[in-house]
Amino acid sequence: MCTQHNNRMTELFLHHIWQYQLFDHTHLKTTNGEAIEIVTAGMYNSNAGPDFLQATIKIDNTLWVGNIEIHLQSNDWYTHKHHLQPEYNSVILHVVSVYNKPVVNQKHVEIPTLILPITSRHQYSWNLLSNCSLHKTCNSIFSSIDTFTTNMWFDRLVIERFESKANTILCDFESTNSSWESTCYRTISRALGNPLNSQPFEMLTQSVSLGILTKHSHSIFQLEAILLGQAGLLHNHSTSTYAIELFKEYTFLQKKYSLTPIAASMWKFSKMRPMSFPPIRIAQLCELMYRSRSLTSHILECAHIQNIITLFDITLHDYWDTHYTLHEQSPYKKKHIGIHTIHSIIINAIIPFLFAYGSKTNQEIYKERALEFLESLPSEQNSILSHWQQLGIQSHNAYRSQALLQLHKEYCNTKRCLHCVFGHTYFSHILKKY
Repeated sequence: MCTQHNNRMTELFLHHIWQYQLFDHTHLKTTNGEAIEIVTAGMYNSNAGPDFLQATIKIDNTLWVGNIEIHLQSNDWYTHKHHLQPEYNSVILHVVSVYNKPVVNQKHVEIPTLILPITSRHQYSWNLLSNCSLHKTCNSIFSSIDTFTTNMWFDRLVIERFESKANTILCDFESTNSSWESTCYRTISRALGNPLNSQPFEMLTQSVSLGILTKHSHSIFQLEAILLGQAGLLHNHSTSTYAIELFKEYTFLQKKYSLTPIAASMWKFSKMRPMSFPPIRIAQLCELMYRSRSLTSHILECAHIQNIITLFDITLHDYWDTHYTLHEQSPYKKKHIGIHTIHSIIINAIIPFLFAYGSKTNQEIYKERALEFLESLPSEQNSILSHWQQLGIQSHNAYRSQALLQLHKEYCNTKRCLHCVFGHTYFSHILKKY
């Protein structure tokens, strides 16, 4: 048995070995010399209490049914105070990698202990896991995993990703006094600022209520005055006549509603394409609100992806043809939301919003529609997805690209390999080679 580096392992790794029985079962004995036969390993328990429930173990021809507790070292039983906790009286076997002390339960009954037969192969697997370079260790087994298993794993990743995004939106829903319209407005605004200006867009939406904007939604001029003013982007020394008029209007409305603008320094302009400059994005938000008085209703009524694309296919009025900012003139160019930006808004705002709405109202149709929209959009393009492609995993639509981004962020980056289908398959393949 290899024990030199056992202290470097984690209990999670030992749980994995036990759950999938990835060790030699011949000649298993307790620390007291009693023969052990593992009939069933038990069900993994992710909640409080013993690690595995309802296991069946035969010890010296006596069949025991109960729970399993696993520790790196046997004296961890006392460190975790299990000897004082009645829920651990049901433990029939204590599984450890290092035995340094016998243990008893709350009733002072000694618990049989098994030293897990850790080998050099286990240690090799653990070293690979600990020192893994992002999704390079397990890429050799990608082609060996059947399509059904891979697709099921990607389905789970997508649901996991959008449930997480939906939870953020539901927090907004609670903070806006359960207003879906305000929540939708805030969600779309964040997406328009994605990625560099999401935070200032969030601050902007919090600085002025949707109720105030709705009162002025009949006038694109007043909408721009309020939002550009609240963004801190208007001042009285502009060389643009339209910008000066916006500033005057904002000054009046600011006093009327006692508004406080956010700091202009919050906005990021550097290393951005001019079409993504904050004034352009804010003006596009104004145009969207001017054209669609109830964004929530419009979005919920869109049964096809093309309806959503049409909703965001907007072009700004003439002033913006020669301006990217409010204070400098630029060569003539019509300003509209490009198709790639529309796709990004749908992925980062509309689909999560539909997911959140469907979850909160118990209407699965909206969650199903969200996933249909995702499947109909083209894959995103970035360095992460390019790397997956180099490893042989193609991203043919946004559904797959979102799954791969979730895998990279929540599993590869955090080295949660044992929770990943690819990682589990890889390590199981190694550990089964005895």
